[in-house]
Amino acid sequence: DRLNFYSEFTYYNSDNEITDKTTGQADSSMFSSFNQKYNLDFSKTIYPYLTLAGGTFYNLNNSTSTFQATETEAEQKTLRPFAKLDLKNPLYRAGLGFRRTQIESKTTGTPGTQDFRDEINTILGWKPEGLPESNLRYIHTHTYDDPETVDSIERQLTFNTSYLAWKELDFKYFYTRNERENNINGSETLDQNHNGNINYSHNFFNSRLSLSTGYKIRYNTLEFSGTGSEDFALLRSAGLWSLDDTPEDGPALALNPALIDGNLTASSGIDIGLGGDETTLTNIGLDFGFPVNVDRIRVWVDRSLTTPVADSFSWLVYTSPDNTDTSTWTLHATVSPASFGIIEDRFEISFPAANTRFVKVVTRPLSPVVPDAALFPNIFVTEMQAFTTLSGASGQNKATIVDHNYNLNLRSKLSDKAVLGYDLFYRLQEQDPSSEKRTELSNGVNLNYIFNRVFSGSTSFSRTDYQSTDEKSVSDDYAASLRAAYLDTLGQVLTYSGTKITAEEGSNSINSLFLRTNAKLLRGWSAYLDTGYNWRRPLESEQTTSTIIRSGTNIVPNDKITINMDYSRTQTNGQTPTSSWDIEAFFTPFRALSFDVRLRMLDRGNSKTTLYNYSANWAPFPDGTLQFFFTYDEMLRPEDDIKVRTIGPSLKWALGRHFFLDMFYNITETEDTLQTTDSNKFNASLRIIF
Repeated sequence: DRLNFYSEFTYYNSDNEITDKTTGQADSSMFSSFNQKYNLDFSKTIYPYLTLAGGTFYNLNNSTSTFQATETEAEQKTLRPFAKLDLKNPLYRAGLGFRRTQIESKTTGTPGTQDFRDEINTILGWKPEGLPESNLRYIHTHTYDDPETVDSIERQLTFNTSYLAWKELDFKYFYTRNERENNINGSETLDQNHNGNINYSHNFFNSRLSLSTGYKIRYNTLEFSGTGSEDFALLRSAGLWSLDDTPEDGPALALNPALIDGNLTASSGIDIGLGGDETTLTNIGLDFGFPVNVDRIRVWVDRSLTTPVADSFSWLVYTSPDNTDTSTWTLHATVSPASFGIIEDRFEISFPAANTRFVKVVTRPLSPVVPDAALFPNIFVTEMQAFTTLSGASGQNKATIVDHNYNLNLRSKLSDKAVLGYDLFYRLQEQDPSSEKRTELSNGVNLNYIFNRVFSGSTSFSRTDYQSTDEKSVSDDYAASLRAAYLDTLGQVLTYSGTKITAEEGSNSINSLFLRTNAKLLRGWSAYLDTGYNWRRPLESEQTTSTIIRSGTNIVPNDKITINMDYSRTQTNGQTPTSSWDIEAFFTPFRALSFDVRLRMLDRGNSKTTLYNYSANWAPFPDGTLQFFFTYDEMLRPEDDIKVRTIGPSLKWALGRHFFLDMFYNITETEDTLQTTDSNKFNASLRIIF
């Protein structure tokens, strides 16, 4: 019924000359690679509802690097054949599949290695009308290598069921049993996870009252034998991320649920490849809900990386007790490079154990000067996991976590102008062998009211009681805002918010008052102005106050020019003010020609960083089967004496329906305080699709 064939041939060459500014000595290096990819797959309906599918993927990468007359050759072969038989109709489903991954690596001066993974998977599914839907899966995986350093067997059994009793009530249950045998050290591991979820929602009295409530339980156990160690997965409450060049402080990281959804292949939208913003640091974090011990983080990506690319990333590990605009993050460890999986596409970031509720890793997207970088226009992060290490030698060969979550949300429409809400949240977590027990109980009320056509307001208050084995604390959170829409082009929002945390050793508080003004001054010209004041009283310390001014504007005088400007200044009593500028201008005089200029400046009083970025793009004939581009890009960091300039042409050519050619040639000059690097890069890629 279907037969697909795909192949891709990529040649990459980079010549570099590095000159030491102190001695004047120049060293040259060369890197070249030829990559071949072939993918063939088919599917055939051999009987109604019965489908046979199969195929194979083959990748061969040969590379040569030369430095100071020393030449190193490397070769890597990857073979992934698969076959599966799938029976599926509206009532039931059954399937059987096999997949092998074989990777052979050779490098000059080192013994060759071979890595294998054989996977057999089965599935049974049942989907009756009006009854619970269920799926049972079994996966048997054997991972081994030559020479024999890895030999493990993993047996995974999963069962999930869901039932929509009514439109308002649904039940879900998920169970995973994972047995692992390490034939090298003789250890065995049993990991079991239970996840149950009940949700109910309904509207009453012609939707004047709405109710939603839910209960979730997670029960995880880990048992292992032997004298080695084992990673115990930690429960994650939220995934977080931001683009921020000052990772030691705010603003708060934004929520990113895709980082903790369990899908190891789907993109979370975070790009650390060439498509990422290399001028800004990428912050990727987790919220555990409670302080936990963590010593290992896995960052999964959507593709396999070559060794030069994987080793080019440096990871900074930060911890914090909270995640707010005024948070302070502490640098805990620097890991460079982090090991990257041979078969599994993930970074393994290990560091000394830290006890924290929030953790994040910070890295800069892939630099174009890295060998093989041109092969990775995008590297999307798919998942972030965290672990704590248990040691069998210390007798800690069993761990258990039980996590209960209950929530209740009520919304009542008191009138056409007033809506009253109530929120309840309760969480209980128990874990062994630490015998820790933690509870969180939160009650909150909120009110939204429309005074008239111009003014509306809202207010909220919540109290959260935390209790653990050795401490108690209470957090009171309160907020009020007044919104004014004077005109369609002019509006203001006045917001007051505060938090007071009371513990046995004392209390601390932070309060903030902000006024934001939004205005559309003219057609194509908008602006905003924030003025804020906050006062904080840390535990056993004197009160500190800060004033904040933020302003920005967006100017689009015509379809050829766009200007964005942002400015902020923070003044804390007794400290040097901090200010930042961000200005970016786009100019497109013709459809085929565009210019981009960006200035970023951060002044902390005792330190100042500035970034200039200029780029120009010319596409003389952007339409049609043959497209030509010419790009110029220059990045300057004066304080660090860093300058990177890249210039070169590229083209895309569709040679008919099945053949596609991409080529580029870049000249890159990189200069810092110690050395200068001149690079010439050429890349050609031919794709064949049938």
